Amino acid sequence: MSKLFISTTNCGKAHEADIFGVCVTNPYTITCSGDGFVKLWKNKLLEGELPKNNVLGKFVHKSGVHHVDAFHSVERGGIEVLIVACVSFSGEIFFYRVDPTNGKIQDLELMSNLDKKKSFWCVKWFKSEDFTVPHKLVATDVKGTTTIWNFHPFKETDEDGESEPENTTAVSSTDLIEDLHLERLGDISATESSFATCVDISAKGLIATGFSNGSVVVSQLSTLRPIYIFEGFGIRGTEENSSTVRDVKFSPLGELLAVANDSGSYGCVTLYETEFGERIGNLTVPTHSSQSSIGSFAHNGWVFNVSFNSTGEFLATCGYDSKIRVWDVKMKERVSTLNMSAGDIEIEEDILAQDEYGDSLINPPVMGVTFINKGVRGGIGNDTNEGLCCVCLDRSVRWFREAGGV
Repeated sequence: MSKLFISTTNCGKAHEADIFGVCVTNPYTITCSGDGFVKLWKNKLLEGELPKNNVLGKFVHKSGVHHVDAFHSVERGGIEVLIVACVSFSGEIFFYRVDPTNGKIQDLELMSNLDKKKSFWCVKWFKSEDFTVPHKLVATDVKGTTTIWNFHPFKETDEDGESEPENTTAVSSTDLIEDLHLERLGDISATESSFATCVDISAKGLIATGFSNGSVVVSQLSTLRPIYIFEGFGIRGTEENSSTVRDVKFSPLGELLAVANDSGSYGCVTLYETEFGERIGNLTVPTHSSQSSIGSFAHNGWVFNVSFNSTGEFLATCGYDSKIRVWDVKMKERVSTLNMSAGDIEIEEDILAQDEYGDSLINPPVMGVTFINKGVRGGIGNDTNEGLCCVCLDRSVRWFREAGGV
């Protein structure tokens, strides 16, 4: 079995510095960079429209921005809410409300003064599809702590205008008053002191936190207590051999957890089932390395990002080896490989052939990848086929869609 992806459009020199993160909402593809900006790229482009002519920019912080995630929902009463959360190298989380109808970006103060004093690293939204379950925001800090908040889009008032406790059931005599706010649930402390590099939250009420020491802790949202600890696999024994966990992702239904971690200079992706916390296998490609007998490798370089598609059948991975790979999750087989090249960039003056140190970017490492749901992007074939978006070390953003389909 194979899946073929074709390029639909791309944007070279999309930022003035390296791009570290990407996420996709229905209105926008969102990127963040060491230049301190978050950019929102319009998804619905007409034929001939260029990404650079359809982008919003927001300067966040002079230290640069390394993580970004967005919450997008149409709430009760048809209220559309799009919130961008991003983390700067200063350790601060910044929030912005975006109006997709006019492109207006509004600064938001959602975090308490106490939480503002933390040095955060990674941030992740969870959109609840159940009105009785609040949305969530989760973030990690450099000391290994994972912090969780409920996110509420409104407060409710009775007929006399008095505030009532938020009621997520059907509304009768109450009016919905938009009031975007966070309600702090608590912290999950690290079992040992280690940098918390990544985090995700599942539909089954689990939180996975990855650490620089190669371990992953899975905790229950209801109790904020760890239930599983997964140790890293691969090369060990010297300080030079990294085992850092780069990314963790739950499948859409929360039944599987994908973990991307370093194994020396290689990248591993391991799958776990979440009911009993059992390891069910690695994603592996043949390697000619003399180290091939020591571990199973998904990429010949660190894996920076993983992404499940909407059904959980496929997983996309990207790495320092300048490749995106798409895997059949059930069979644990590779079904597609996309090789990044500077020659892919359509506008010649936007090609960045080398970095500021003179190192070649002819085959740029891929820093982030995400699946795109059907119908999100404009253009022929995007209504019926899924797509991919990636950001590369040559400061490019690239969009693809699956070939074929009906």
